[in-house]
Amino acid sequence: MNKNHNYPDGVATSLWQYFERDFIREAIEQYEVKVPMGLTNLDIALDGGISPEQYALIGKIGDERSAFFSYLAEQFALNGYDVLYISHNDTANSILQKVVARHDYKLYRDKSPHIPTIINKLSSSPHILQEYQSNLYPILTKIHVESCRYVDTDLLVERITSYKKTNQKIAILIDEKVPSFYQSNLDRIVDQQHLRKINKIAREHDTPILMNLTLNKVDFDRITAGFSTAAEIEANVDNLILFSKHPSADQSTINPYLMELIIRSNSSPYPTHIAHLTYHSTHFYFQDA
Repeated sequence: MNKNHNYPDGVATSLWQYFERDFIREAIEQYEVKVPMGLTNLDIALDGGISPEQYALIGKIGDERSAFFSYLAEQFALNGYDVLYISHNDTANSILQKVVARHDYKLYRDKSPHIPTIINKLSSSPHILQEYQSNLYPILTKIHVESCRYVDTDLLVERITSYKKTNQKIAILIDEKVPSFYQSNLDRIVDQQHLRKINKIAREHDTPILMNLTLNKVDFDRITAGFSTAAEIEANVDNLILFSKHPSADQSTINPYLMELIIRSNSSPYPTHIAHLTYHSTHFYFQDA
């Protein structure tokens, strides 16, 4: 028995005694560091939300991860976090278009037009533009976008330290240039070291760090089936979130469609969790399936 409970070793304790003395405090400590992502299915699969650990979002080219990354940035901002969004693939313009499209869809649902029409509406109506700016201000002031092909870990520590001078709550989202996971043995070693360094930074600086990793089909199929990848990603990060299209969905013809996230955590007592979400691709919008 855990000696932090101040119970003698070998003495059984009723659940009522535990409920009276330690349960609330320990439950608060367990969940207070979790950041809920606003989707019940996802938060349950994540045991309450995102922890100050390293997460690898893994998928193939052309899936929903870019939209999901921008969605996660919004959720962190809504929870009072400053978000450093480091991206090689997305610009401030493309990220903001996703945020605006989601906001419009929340307001108008099935009547919401596609993004070009939304942008035209904002440009032609100062009143609507001001309304959107007012609504999005609490989110957009918290998200900081930086263009970068490959993250320098020393500079990343400097960024975290700088942000924490004004806000202890900071989240890092990294969408680097597609790494060389499938080339020489030396490349694989470098990639493994890079993942381990970022993992160490997340833990030492008590900061959630999410990385967007694109795999080729062979490695994606291997990791989905529970086997190791070339760079041993599964051994070098705390958590994996695998993007898998639901077998019944056809992205080319169905909008919205069902998607499946396979979640694995080295700190969870359960090897695998699955979250089903519905994705509205024309508005980059996610909801519980």
